[in-house]
Amino acid sequence: MRLQALTRLVEYAYHHGVDTVVFEDLKRIKKRRCTRSKTANRKITRFPKRKLLEHGVVMARKYGFKVYLVNPAYTSKMGEKLGKILGLDRHTASAYILVLKYLGISKIPLSISSS
Repeated sequence: MRLQALTRLVEYAYHHGVDTVVFEDLKRIKKRRCTRSKTANRKITRFPKRKLLEHGVVMARKYGFKVYLVNPAYTSKMGEKLGKILGLDRHTASAYILVLKYLGISKIPLSISSS
């Protein structure tokens, strides 16, 4: 089901004129048994990171996209903060953070200054 959903997403992007795709570099996500929680370790181990990433890259190249892998470090935490400011859920805000990382914008203002 995950691969089918990813395929539909890539097809959607193709039909809407996208030319560049940014993925989290899932190979950098924690390896097995990195936490103290047995439940978290089991979920990390069972998640097919490599297969999902490879499928996404292959599908994106099939449609002629430029593919970039971005280090996902701290995107969820920054996404939570940015989501509160912009009124978005943390996953959407995390996607924006990934794009900003791809664009090379390292300093992301995560507060609203009252002037």
